[in-house]
Amino acid sequence: MTSPGGPDPDRRPEPPNPADTGWTVLGYLLAGMALYGGIGALLGRWLHAPLLFPLGMLLGLGLATAMIIIRFGRS
Repeated sequence: MTSPGGPDPDRRPEPPNPADTGWTVLGYLLAGMALYGGIGALLGRWLHAPLLFPLGMLLGLGLATAMIIIRFGRS
């Protein structure tokens, strides 16, 4: 017997919803660009190199894409 709030051993997990996966992918892409773009903007302002902002955004996009491939590409 399980606790009232515990998992039910006879219940199968539901398959992932494709819409949830899409929102997760979009969130990774936006968060990667925002985080690394922000870091690039701050470093660019500090070092007087405005090119670091777009480079940071591209780096964030690349790292987010790698995370997406690692998480969802093997299923």
